[in-house]
Amino acid sequence: MQNISSRNKGIIVSIVMIALSMISYFTLSENRQFISRYIIMAVFIAGLFWTIHDYKKTNEIVDIKTYFNEGFKNFIVVSFFMAIYTFIFFKIFPLPFEYENFINTNKKQLLEQGNRTPAEIEENANQWKNYFVPLILSIYNFTFLIMGALVSGILAYIYGKKK
Repeated sequence: MQNISSRNKGIIVSIVMIALSMISYFTLSENRQFISRYIIMAVFIAGLFWTIHDYKKTNEIVDIKTYFNEGFKNFIVVSFFMAIYTFIFFKIFPLPFEYENFINTNKKQLLEQGNRTPAEIEENANQWKNYFVPLILSIYNFTFLIMGALVSGILAYIYGKKK
């Protein structure tokens, strides 16, 4: 059986994560969709484990740096595909439940303060909507990059320890 490269494993993991995200978006109620984030992160971590564990099976004596490099190849690919997916998803589909609640709460608070006109309040809401996609992209990418580096580092240390 031919060994799958770390990059290709990253593509496979990305496809699974995207599929889970779409399935949860269309099947779970709006207030339960947060659960899918944990499942998607678990798939991401499992993909890193799969990558580093398989690399350990095919290479006998390897140092920590090499294991981390294999994990890095995987989580960079996953981060890239998830960034593209997130950008396209939030351009096509409406804002998430939590974000709409945030905008509505913000509108109510501004109305209660009474120091802004309805046009200014609406403009503020539109500005928040414009900032949403870049904000979510940066948060998701940062999360995947930090989590990928952390998990890859831990797994590289575990698998690369001298016995």
